Amino acid sequence: MSALLAAEDLCKRFLATVALERVSLDLAPGEVHALVGENGAGKSTLIKVLGGIYTPDSGRVLLEGRELQLRSPADAFAAGIAEIPQELQVVPALSVAENVMLGHLPVKRMLHSIDLKRMRELAREALERLDLDIDPDRQVGTLSFAERQSVMIARALSRNARVLILDEPTAALERHEVRALFETIARLKGQGVAILYVSHRLDEIVAIADRCTVMRDARVVAEFARGAFDSAALARHMTGREIDMEYAGAGCTPGAPLLECAEYGELRLRSGEIIGLAGLLGSGTTQLLRRVFGADEGAGLSVKGAAVTARHPQHAIRAGIGMVPNERALGLVLSHSVRDNIVLPSLARFSRPWRLDHAAIDTIVRELIARLDIRPADPDAIARSLSGGNQQKVVLAKWLASQVAILLLDEPTQGIDIAAKAHIHRLVREFAGNGNGVVFASSDTHEIVSLADTVLAMRRSGITGRIDRGAGLTEQRIQEAITD
Repeated sequence: MSALLAAEDLCKRFLATVALERVSLDLAPGEVHALVGENGAGKSTLIKVLGGIYTPDSGRVLLEGRELQLRSPADAFAAGIAEIPQELQVVPALSVAENVMLGHLPVKRMLHSIDLKRMRELAREALERLDLDIDPDRQVGTLSFAERQSVMIARALSRNARVLILDEPTAALERHEVRALFETIARLKGQGVAILYVSHRLDEIVAIADRCTVMRDARVVAEFARGAFDSAALARHMTGREIDMEYAGAGCTPGAPLLECAEYGELRLRSGEIIGLAGLLGSGTTQLLRRVFGADEGAGLSVKGAAVTARHPQHAIRAGIGMVPNERALGLVLSHSVRDNIVLPSLARFSRPWRLDHAAIDTIVRELIARLDIRPADPDAIARSLSGGNQQKVVLAKWLASQVAILLLDEPTQGIDIAAKAHIHRLVREFAGNGNGVVFASSDTHEIVSLADTVLAMRRSGITGRIDRGAGLTEQRIQEAITD
């Protein structure tokens, strides 16, 4: 089929960094075209060019063969190109209808007021295109993440979008919500909508994509038709090498008790051990980690046999506990450098009378940048400028520099590429193998099986089951344990 949207030889540079190097890609009506690549490969820059956020240095974007001048997201929207980002842009206090029609609310000509009846009708029509039964008068703040995502898609359809860019659309969805989203995508394909699907979940790409373009180092390195690729082939082209994601063990036999929690009796972490927390959205895994870290209502802990009450993160840090939150922005000072972020919890360690030991700081920062393969390898790089996977590595580096003995990880690899994921898994195993302990929560049951020595199943904010690796740890057993 002829292309509906096409990018031709797009180039984009940010100072000395080449973000896009002669990138070409096209989408046909009714096609799901997947875009994959490591963090920093250029995917986000390409999306922002197509969405009118960035202007390319050279190259062009064409719609049905006509060159577009995209100088703003409004220009892209007007051309029928809509992005559904990871961070959903909805107004929780407004109704579904108001959010769907946001930016083009129908107005009564005579009274110059919003035509509420027409607004509801138009919103209902957009929702019906998705076969969604959502009350247009319902407040968006009461919806689930998947429902809010659908509201954003309906908003795009209400503006006659012909191209949808879905950026990591399943990162925060449960399995049944993923299935519902795929049904929505199939419905949109039947309506002739072209979809650019960006995801790090390669199994989803294999299942849903009609074509797949692979990017590496700001360039397109491969394009596959449906049936001509699998997850392993995509990973090889993304990274240029084989990626081993299988369980390799922490490297030592669990030893002395490291952490116990009075409020969660089953949580007993030993040195050298990795405990995985499994549960559906809202099961309480995040709350457990935050309580242990003192970020929410404090929990009574025993750390290496000593009683600790973590009423504040400072108490947990002093006890040797670090936490990587599920939102990277909460673990970083985005406006500060990589160096500043890495040493922030460890300033006392590098303090000398009247000054900081900058030589020692530079040494440890450069060692950790090399060890964690943080890119760019520049201590002065601003955290905000890094890709998601590299931001995650900086948060990990921060706690490695502080020499904590216990790491709490909440969705440690969500939204990052397969190579960065494998690297973080190796770091976690290495950390535990050195006699430390890890408790991590993940919505990816394959990740839990790959990484955990022991799994604690959670429902309704409580631990409801324990599965040890030696007792037959499988994804099926985890799914059975976390569902009613």
